[in-house]
Amino acid sequence: QWYQRRVDITAGNEYKSYLRNTMKVVVILTVVLAMASASAYRYKWAVYKKSYLSAYTQEPKQFKKLLEAERVCLEKYDCAGVVKEGKKRYTLRKGLILRASPSKEIVYMNPYPRMKTPGYIRYYNMYAGGYVSVPGLKFVYESLLEAQDACLNENSCEAVTSEPLNSNRFTLRRMSHGKLMSSPSDETTWKCNYKYHPGKYLGGYAKNGSAYAYQTLREALAACDKLSNCGGVTWEKVNNRYTTRADRTPLLSPTGENSWKKN
Repeated sequence: QWYQRRVDITAGNEYKSYLRNTMKVVVILTVVLAMASASAYRYKWAVYKKSYLSAYTQEPKQFKKLLEAERVCLEKYDCAGVVKEGKKRYTLRKGLILRASPSKEIVYMNPYPRMKTPGYIRYYNMYAGGYVSVPGLKFVYESLLEAQDACLNENSCEAVTSEPLNSNRFTLRRMSHGKLMSSPSDETTWKCNYKYHPGKYLGGYAKNGSAYAYQTLREALAACDKLSNCGGVTWEKVNNRYTTRADRTPLLSPTGENSWKKN
């Protein structure tokens, strides 16, 4: 009886230890899953109704829940955003250009895309010193693409820097030190490769085959990035189009054109 009682106590202790260890595993898994689910909300996703992004990413392509699609999109190198098709179908897309949707799709733009963005060069663990300070100009943004668009249209802006320790915000920066500086807080900087010149034009078209005119600035910059003979981009007010140009000297425009000269 004494032996049997000791065996029972030992077995009971082992069972209690098993339960404790199991509970620890459950708690750890719960925390990990919660953190993974919350990761999609570290940044704010810009929403664009009646829009879509072109080209699907590589597998996986579609999800039934938005949160799951956003989480995977943040992890994929080629994902620019999530597109809602119908009621319960979310697909991952790699196109960076918003287009009007005839089927009332909804775009959730990736606030921190990993792919190369037109007109910028990415530098990890670097920051640009000095915020852009222009009366009436917003210099803090919740998504990378919005910050980059704003920087491209302000001639004093030279870069966009992410601040992981400051609500993961994206800020417009000047290179007050004349160069990028090493970051002690895991910041990432996208240095702008173009200088904005309002009211100016660049002479001569730089053609990629026969193509030189585009509907959006981002498309024109992507084309100019790839052309060795491209000196920048000029928006033609009369034709409402963005054109890749060969010259690098901004000249006063008689028709209200704007230009982005490649550095």
